[in-house]
Amino acid sequence: MEMMLHVAPCQQSIFFIDQVMVNYTELYSIPNAQEICFVTHELIINAVEAMNKANRQEDIQLHILWHDAQIQITVTDFAEGIPPEEWQSIIEPNLEEMSFSDRGRGFFFIAHMVDQLWFEQLATSQFLVGIKKSLFD
Repeated sequence: MEMMLHVAPCQQSIFFIDQVMVNYTELYSIPNAQEICFVTHELIINAVEAMNKANRQEDIQLHILWHDAQIQITVTDFAEGIPPEEWQSIIEPNLEEMSFSDRGRGFFFIAHMVDQLWFEQLATSQFLVGIKKSLFD
């Protein structure tokens, strides 16, 4: 099963994707549905915030590929993204230096809920975040 959605970088898109993911995971009886919905929610929030901060209006792309026992989700936005030198510290943060404020914890939670988290700078202002998760642990 494969799905691609394009949404505007706004709050309504976050709510829309949340509902789509709830319906998708229920319809296809996807294991770990709550985790998959949470991860997707955090990825979309990050993309919307990045796009708004960069004052960009292009659509955010959500791609979901569910094959056999694994789901892969990628979110592509048109903001500058995360500098490559910060990628490793996001994937494996130093908990002693981590801020537990309202923002900035999403990737920490995502990294602990999935099997793989990665980043790709596709162009100067096009950034992809991807995850893979085995659905039958």
